[in-house]
Amino acid sequence: MATSMTRESEHSSDHLLTNTQSQSNISSPSLNINKRSNPDSPDNLPATQKQNTRQIRRRNSQGDLRDIEKKTPATRENITDKVIEALTSPDVLNTIIPVLAEKISKTLTPLIEEQVKKCIAAHVEPIQKSIDEHDFSIRDHTVKICKLSIRMEQVDKRLKDNNKMLDVWDSELDALHKKTKDMESRLESQEQYSRRTSLRFHNIQVPVDGHGKILHPVNTDDKILSICNGQLGLNLSIDDISRSHVIGKAKYGKCQVIVRFMSNRTRDMVYTNKKYLKHNEDGVFITENLTKFRTDLTKKLSQMKYKNQIHAYWTADGRIFVKRAENSRKEQINSFEDISDIERDITSPTNQQQSDAEK
Repeated sequence: MATSMTRESEHSSDHLLTNTQSQSNISSPSLNINKRSNPDSPDNLPATQKQNTRQIRRRNSQGDLRDIEKKTPATRENITDKVIEALTSPDVLNTIIPVLAEKISKTLTPLIEEQVKKCIAAHVEPIQKSIDEHDFSIRDHTVKICKLSIRMEQVDKRLKDNNKMLDVWDSELDALHKKTKDMESRLESQEQYSRRTSLRFHNIQVPVDGHGKILHPVNTDDKILSICNGQLGLNLSIDDISRSHVIGKAKYGKCQVIVRFMSNRTRDMVYTNKKYLKHNEDGVFITENLTKFRTDLTKKLSQMKYKNQIHAYWTADGRIFVKRAENSRKEQINSFEDISDIERDITSPTNQQQSDAEK
């Protein structure tokens, strides 16, 4: 500011000097007369001296202006305070602040938006990338699931078809099982029928060696005829016996002998008189020559008889009969299912109460 004032003072001094010079030029005709009497006048000086005089005047005027500037700091401070006071007044602030806010908003809003977009993009891009990867994975899994679903439908259809075939096969197997069971029953009955003329003698004395093995041959015909004629009171001959032989191993010098008679009549006569062997010293007794299946049935009935679960059981012509109680009817046993039915009836609550009442 001091510089500007200096420049203005210089300009004014030049202007004054110019005016002075012009006035001096204008009035030169009249003044020349008077100035001639003053030899020290600048107008009477040479050109170089005139320039030096002007420079001295300028320096003097600048020094005066500097003195003025030194005297005006208080005035400047007052002006500054006035300006600050004016600028901080509510009216000025209410006028300036909205304008400044609008300008600042217009200037900063794009910058803020750009920075926010950059910040958001920095966080959104990884998320978007992850979302895209998951979308791709989901689409891939969806395709796989669709393929698996189609395969499952195909497999399900095949399973249904196979189940239908299995049902048919089960029906066929049931029919075959029934036929097989019927055939087994018929074969077992046929086998038992082939033994209708045979009896089995138990605890027959046979010769054995020191190791308990039977010494063959054994004359079983003579032993059977001796028992039948000597202990049963019959009159049989060798012609009544078709064949006889030892079966199984000897135990304590005794074994079983199977005898096939020539006729069913002779066989029935021997089997009827078996009661005379009850008190035999050697423990000889006679049973029907049953098949293995029917022999297993009689063993099971023997266990039940020992436990007092049945009253009695016996065989006749290869058939097996049982009486649950002394006064009950006889029942024919053809399979293990029949025995299981008897056991279920015995263990039922009603029969338990009846047995407790009888006790």
